[in-house]
Amino acid sequence: MTEVIKSGGLNNIDSIEFEKRCLHKARETGDRNGEVVCLASLGNAYQSLGEYHLAIEFYQQWLDIAKEIGDRLGEAKSLSGLGNAYQSLGKYQRAIEFYHQWLSITRKIGDRTGEGICLGSLGNTYEYLGKYEQAIEFYQQWLSISKKIGDWTGECICLGSLGNTYESLGQYQLAIKFYQQWLELARFICDAYGGHCQRNGEAMALSALGNAYNALGQYQKAVEFHQYSLDIRRNLDDQNAEANAWFNLGLVLEKINRESEAMDAFCNARKLYHTMGLDASLQDCNHAIELLSQNIASAASPFWLGRWFSHLSQFIKADSND
Repeated sequence: MTEVIKSGGLNNIDSIEFEKRCLHKARETGDRNGEVVCLASLGNAYQSLGEYHLAIEFYQQWLDIAKEIGDRLGEAKSLSGLGNAYQSLGKYQRAIEFYHQWLSITRKIGDRTGEGICLGSLGNTYEYLGKYEQAIEFYQQWLSISKKIGDWTGECICLGSLGNTYESLGQYQLAIKFYQQWLELARFICDAYGGHCQRNGEAMALSALGNAYNALGQYQKAVEFHQYSLDIRRNLDDQNAEANAWFNLGLVLEKINRESEAMDAFCNARKLYHTMGLDASLQDCNHAIELLSQNIASAASPFWLGRWFSHLSQFIKADSND
């Protein structure tokens, strides 16, 4: 969970160099506000580039100035940036320290939106640490605030996070409860306002429900939810999500002995992964196809075995011509 700090959007080296020149000029002229804007922009830019140590350097300078000039909101945002950067580095305890400082300020200045995002960040970090009960505590606080201020997007993310954390604890029925609430809210937002964003959220909730029912061994329900998710994914411009939906569907279809449909699902996923050049996902898909082929070969008659190898050879030939 990270906050988007809207202080500029730099995404290339030329822009970063330009902002550094602006920073130098702001310091020469004593423009403290201009200096803060440049430091925030540079911190955000390096964070987005994965240069987390450089991001920390600029966020720390921003924090020092914010404290000096009594800019409490700027102080909160710079602490947020520091927490996010340390979280990205896997230094979770350090991230938690900065998030708690951020939380304290948001509460003092009455920034309920910032407070909610901070609680989500703390929950997310404790979840990374495997401290699921503590993560749930922070997510529940975030959920309460999101409902009070009418932050439906935050509420959706929080419900999904709670479901995911309960799933990590093996409490699948509770996970399903939160995933179902997430699904209902995402559908309500879609009906009220439309837009691809919440259609994507709806598809994610459906996929999460499919995974939870799969973990419970309720495979038919899992297939239904994965199929619903896939139907939405195919209408959105997100090949990676569509490929994942095909792959998840294939895994469950295999468990209920619908091998032909499972193979089709894996092959559809494989083609998309190949198109996107996602080698790791492609390797997982190839492995799933190989295992399914072996299972079929061990159980099939010579007639059906010939049909399966024909199916595979046709797919491989088509794929090599892409």
